[in-house]
Amino acid sequence: MAWMKRLVVFALLISVLSLAALKVEGNKVIFTFTYPQANTVHLAGTFNNWSTTANPMRREGDTWITELELKPGTYQYKFVIDGGKVWKEDPDAPGYTDDSFGGKNGVFTLALKDGNLVIVAPAPEIAGKIEINEEREENFYIEDNVYVVIRFYKPDAKYVFIAGSFNNWSSSDTECYSAGDGWWEAVLELTPGVYQYKFVVDGKDWVTDPNAPAYVDDGFGGKNGVFEVWKEDGLLKVGAPRVQLEAEEKKVEMPKENIVRSVEYSVDGKLTDTEKSTAYFEGTGIFKGAYVARTSSAFYVAVELDKLAKDYLNQNILVEVYTDSPRMTSANTKTYNGTELAKKVGFRFSVNMKTYPARKRGSFFAAMGDNTWVLQANPFKTAVDEVVEFEIPYDIIGVKSGETFNVFVVVSVDGKDQVVPTEGVTVKTPSMISGNVIAKFVDKIGDDYGFGTYTYPKDPAFAPYKGLWDITEVTVLENEDAYVFAIKFAEMTNPWASPKGFSHQLVNIYLDTKDGGRTDTYKEGARVQFKEPWDYFIKIAGWPDYGQVFATADGKEIAEAITYEADPADKVIYIVVFKKFLDVQKGIKAYILSMSQDGFGTDHIRAITPNASQWTLGGYPSDSKDYAPWVLDIVVPEGYTQEEMLKSYIPGQAYATLIPVVVK
Repeated sequence: MAWMKRLVVFALLISVLSLAALKVEGNKVIFTFTYPQANTVHLAGTFNNWSTTANPMRREGDTWITELELKPGTYQYKFVIDGGKVWKEDPDAPGYTDDSFGGKNGVFTLALKDGNLVIVAPAPEIAGKIEINEEREENFYIEDNVYVVIRFYKPDAKYVFIAGSFNNWSSSDTECYSAGDGWWEAVLELTPGVYQYKFVVDGKDWVTDPNAPAYVDDGFGGKNGVFEVWKEDGLLKVGAPRVQLEAEEKKVEMPKENIVRSVEYSVDGKLTDTEKSTAYFEGTGIFKGAYVARTSSAFYVAVELDKLAKDYLNQNILVEVYTDSPRMTSANTKTYNGTELAKKVGFRFSVNMKTYPARKRGSFFAAMGDNTWVLQANPFKTAVDEVVEFEIPYDIIGVKSGETFNVFVVVSVDGKDQVVPTEGVTVKTPSMISGNVIAKFVDKIGDDYGFGTYTYPKDPAFAPYKGLWDITEVTVLENEDAYVFAIKFAEMTNPWASPKGFSHQLVNIYLDTKDGGRTDTYKEGARVQFKEPWDYFIKIAGWPDYGQVFATADGKEIAEAITYEADPADKVIYIVVFKKFLDVQKGIKAYILSMSQDGFGTDHIRAITPNASQWTLGGYPSDSKDYAPWVLDIVVPEGYTQEEMLKSYIPGQAYATLIPVVVK
């Protein structure tokens, strides 16, 4: 009977290992990830400073693979899909930890056992959370110095399986054997590590082992059994997790992670408890320290001095922030005063305490590549009162959703720099371009002509004279915090160097989520009306100062309700709408409009005239009495055409009436 147990256990072990995302071969850790829809996948983690490009994975069928040489230690990791559009945790990770973005990072411990590298469960993740079972009867034993046997008393059971962290919590992979007199035995072949488990009785009841060496909260109001397997003098041992026993004996408190978090802040020169709930880096001298935080669209730095910051006004002191960027075109290695930094930087944000009382703003500089700096016009927010505060939009430094960059905070007194932290702090922007697909609309290609007659302006900036306003596909994603509208165009160029990477597209989205609302446009310009009232208006253009608008039907504008970015290579604009600003009572319907952006046009819409000129589109019907739409492309529900919908205007009486698509 014992040989049969071992044969079944061996087969089950092979099955479990074939599903695992991590394994060790020699001195390398092998990472595998199944994601057939990806074009590229990179591995990011604490071992490469969360780089999105350092460790590309190679494709083998539907699976992505890479190998790393790592030293013993505990590591966190995630998979980066298609250049950072989506970050995915490993569904088969040995353990998980909060990623501070509302999701999880995979985590594993690489240990040296008997001279060989092995992957073990990350025991410190549950240290301090384990309850030792002081009143148990011994039900664990080791067989042949190979197998862990767990006995479980359940005389009325017809059959029993064991599920746990060793088999991905499968309720049907690892069967227990009847040992007679109501006892069942689970036989496991395990590498050293900490494991959680439960018994599954008759395929339906998940039962906690009353004799488990220890317990931990199962996240559902109950408990999982916990045990550790280790080797001592060549002998296999099993029992309560030693990390917990050591923690109780030594009263060791696990250190708090110094994580750059997403916090709510206001740039007013005063520091709140909420603003303090992020990463903090201590300084020296008059530089007491700096807080670094981030949001979906900007990062925040608050600099504490040894007394109120305003007391240092009119003195020869610089308070500065230096950053790099995945897209910086040139980089310096030194600060303005010549201090060598640990990493190359492309941007410098400076508050000159001597001139701030008169100027009331900071200065933004770009690196020239020879350790000199050139002044730029892009604005960012600063405030000086109790502390010195900075709010720096990601757009200024060219950082997109899900990407990382490094920050140095520098205080200079009479030309002498103090840099905190000396190695820089890595900031990862929230990866908002993710979620489940809840709607997808495929639009006709080549129909950015309104109802059929509109033509392109004649200036070379509008080359290739087709596709710039042509929506080809709209995909709507939903995640825990937001809805994401991914709008793909046939062409995308940036002749006027907009900070968002696209010059021509002007997108309007009207959302219907509840009863009531308006049927006219938010502002004059588009020359359309809506069959069903809308509740929220969204406007997107390449220049955020006028191209980032979120408004309610009653005219309240909330800029922070949305964020957006473009991928010019894929010709996609991603619009993120945060759920907390939406009142969704009856699902979501949407009107999605594409127009030509003109910084001087009515509501920034480019005019359409009877004949195309250098800067205006042509083909506008002169007999419409200005009631024909200035809309070039729309997404229409099944059974309708764009041409008939946009031509439904009545000259001199009524604008064209649009019908929404159902998103959710």
